[in-house]
Amino acid sequence: MAKSMHTICLIDAPPQLVDAFRMTGSTILTLAASPLPFFDLPKALEEHDCTPDLVLQVERLGVRSLLTGLDAVDCPLLFWCIDPHLNGHWHDSYARLFDLVCSTQKAWIPKIAGRGARDVRWLPWFGQEQEWMPWEEREHGLTFVGRITDQRPARKWMVEFLQERAAAFNPAIRDAVPFPKMMELYRNSRIIPNESIFGEVNFRLFEGASCGCMVLGQTIGSEQEELFEPGREMDTYSHIAELGEKLALYLSNDRLTRTMAKAAHARVRAEHLPEHRMQRIVDYAKNANRNRATGGEAAKWTALSVCSLWEAGQFASSVKEVLDLLDGVEKDGEVAAATLRVQAMAEMHPLLKTNTRALLAAKQYETVPELNLAASMAALRVDHFDGAKAFWYRHLEASEKRAAPPNDRKTLLTLWATDLQRRGMLVRPGFNFDPARHLPMTAAECLLAILADEPEDIPTLRMLDTILQPVMGTEQARVGFLSILTLHQRDEWRLALEIALANLRSYRLESGLEELQVAHEIARRQGQENAFLRVLKGRDPSGLLIRKITQKTS
Repeated sequence: MAKSMHTICLIDAPPQLVDAFRMTGSTILTLAASPLPFFDLPKALEEHDCTPDLVLQVERLGVRSLLTGLDAVDCPLLFWCIDPHLNGHWHDSYARLFDLVCSTQKAWIPKIAGRGARDVRWLPWFGQEQEWMPWEEREHGLTFVGRITDQRPARKWMVEFLQERAAAFNPAIRDAVPFPKMMELYRNSRIIPNESIFGEVNFRLFEGASCGCMVLGQTIGSEQEELFEPGREMDTYSHIAELGEKLALYLSNDRLTRTMAKAAHARVRAEHLPEHRMQRIVDYAKNANRNRATGGEAAKWTALSVCSLWEAGQFASSVKEVLDLLDGVEKDGEVAAATLRVQAMAEMHPLLKTNTRALLAAKQYETVPELNLAASMAALRVDHFDGAKAFWYRHLEASEKRAAPPNDRKTLLTLWATDLQRRGMLVRPGFNFDPARHLPMTAAECLLAILADEPEDIPTLRMLDTILQPVMGTEQARVGFLSILTLHQRDEWRLALEIALANLRSYRLESGLEELQVAHEIARRQGQENAFLRVLKGRDPSGLLIRKITQKTS
């Protein structure tokens, strides 16, 4: 593969990154693949008389576009996943079409590589070169810009909290602002509170730091800390009580806030500008191997990418077009599973019944977990319970596991959920699962299929909460499940503690502290106060919540 990088093709790349590549003196061809669903890359290169040394496609966050004809391109092919925390359900298939795949989220690299992509590397987002705005000239003590909708109640509660706590500091809260106006607003602000969707390192962190603001973001672990040092270049909070404490500190301590904002501004200039990402892309490409799928394999992964996007409502193809794509590639267990999922969504019930029976009779793909799961769920969809059980037994035999035999639909779904939980297949973030349309493919989805018929089934609710507890961004949903559980099990302090913490992480301060007090009282009545305090300390290492309840009871 070519190692020199004199001619570079950038597809759907942001202008700042394009400018960084142009500054190197290389010949740059920019192409806009989106909004075409399929973009014939060799044809476009021929039209522009371009023979590139590197091709980079950047994920477009609007209408998705899939590149085709990649076999014919003789240079390193890179794809940059921008929102893997929302789109990992199709990135893992599309990744197979490239030599090297980059992810803005380090934590999502295993998911992107989950279907066999050989080379997936971390490439965080970037900031911008922005002049330092004098601190004393900044009008807003606090600014938040982001979508505020009924679909994200936790963010609405956060914004209400910010407006109340920063009322004396001329806060600016904006819902929809064009990018240049947003950056102008940030340059005129001191503190930027940050909130993410699923615990991802988001654009707001880089944008706020670029403008010399002190970003106060959620605690999301070492990935964020590698980019900006907490306590020096930004700060973090684990729940709304801690957010309140730190807001009070930074709003009233201008010197400290300015010092940290300056450090963040300098860090962006030193490490997080478009030219830094450009250089890393070039370095990655220079040692990339030829890992892309070719021929029939490429057709397969294109079809599976389309299928995943279509299931999620992100690809404007008809059912026939999707099924024709799947039918046009060599059959294997993954293709068969995808076909069943599409047929289920299209309510092709007679065909589902025929196909599941044929798979059983021919003993096809017996050792493919994805196929056994999809076929078991498809058989349930057409009320063929014996067939659904048979696929479960096939899976057990292939995985050399044992389990009690399922006697009904709920038991079977619970068994699958347990198995999927063991394999780490908990949720599909960004995928709006509908039990009436989609076949369950994760542990949480199997349980949601049960709850669609029995919304207050206690064992299912408890298991679902256990599955979602480690998944950041599901706190608001957990509050709903836990509210039902606590109605039925009022004397369980661990449940009361969970709903308290979920409320606090959903930006509900009063409800969270009230529930925390309830949990404490229950534990005290049962002689388990020490156990309660140990658990709370483990879940809130700052010790703030223990101090809160101690103040209440003293």
